Amino acid sequence: MAINVSERLELLLKHFKINQKQLSKLADLSENTISNAKKGKNIPNIDFFNNISKSFPTLSPNWLYRGEGEMLEEFSADHKSPNKEILDDAMERMTALEKEVALLRSQIQDKEEIIRLLKKTQEEPSI
Repeated sequence: MAINVSERLELLLKHFKINQKQLSKLADLSENTISNAKKGKNIPNIDFFNNISKSFPTLSPNWLYRGEGEMLEEFSADHKSPNKEILDDAMERMTALEKEVALLRSQIQDKEEIIRLLKKTQEEPSI
């Protein structure tokens, strides 16, 4: 059974022996945002969870984002952390985008050369 955000925050604070103010500083979130989430006054957005996840890499993403499973991630030597998977995916996308940018720059250079040649042709007197 999934636990709500308020319960997750309470468990997180107890486990790491920190208070809301400390969590606020660690996760770069306002104390008001954390307080409202704890009181159930708002449903936190994805940035809320992402900031906490970055600050506490041992937290299980499934537990943090959905309230399911164990709070802490168990890592074995051959286990890829969720953060590593996200980073690997981002790196692949970045490499693909860099290739696309290089191709577009090349196309722009080709177009600029064509424009330069056309302008030169127009400037030359006809015989």
